[in-house]
Amino acid sequence: EIVAMARCLSDGVSDAYIQDVTVKKEFRGKGIGLFILSHIKTFLLKRGISWIGLIGAPGTEKFYELAGFEKMENFVPFILRIQGK
Repeated sequence: EIVAMARCLSDGVSDAYIQDVTVKKEFRGKGIGLFILSHIKTFLLKRGISWIGLIGAPGTEKFYELAGFEKMENFVPFILRIQGK
C-alpha cells in the first residue's frame, strides 16, 4: 500500500520545484511528509541544486515552514490553462 508520495522537477543546474507532496489522511501527522521532503532536499543538495520552490495549497504553510521553507514575498503565482488538454 502506498501511503505517501512526492515529486519534483529540476533543471539539473540551480533550482527545483516540488510539484506534489501527499500523504493518505490516516497516515498524516506522523512525520512521513517531512521525511520525504528531507530526502528530496538531500538528493537535490548532493546534485548542486541551490534552491527549491513550490506553491502550497491553502493551509499547508506550517507544514512547509516545519520543513524549512520560507514564504516568497513579492512573488505572484501564475497559471496558463491550455484548452483541450
